Amino acid sequence: MGEPGDAILYMPLRRRVWSLPYPDAVSGLRDLALYRSPVASRTLYGTEVPAPVIRSRMLETSRIVAVRDPVGQPVDAIAEEAVKRDVLAAHFEECRTREVKGARVTVLARPGAC
Repeated sequence: MGEPGDAILYMPLRRRVWSLPYPDAVSGLRDLALYRSPVASRTLYGTEVPAPVIRSRMLETSRIVAVRDPVGQPVDAIAEEAVKRDVLAAHFEECRTREVKGARVTVLARPGAC
């Protein structure tokens, strides 16, 4: 759903694992929160940068593809996940959402830029 140059956020970070079997699906998208990849970190999800860095990167971005849990799932209370939700709510609008194999994939843009 994203275009080359768009950013991507996994919400919560453990959803990054959903892209591992389909790397072409996220090719050309910039992972705003990633610090170390799953391979480099020897984890399934990778590791993410601190919340202030995520916030800064998001505010420098005009379009974001969010890979999210289905509606009704509990949200993670850690700072990195909270800042993703807060910045999207305050600075972006939803352009379109599609349900894909149990995930919600949403394209968000600055107001008026959908």
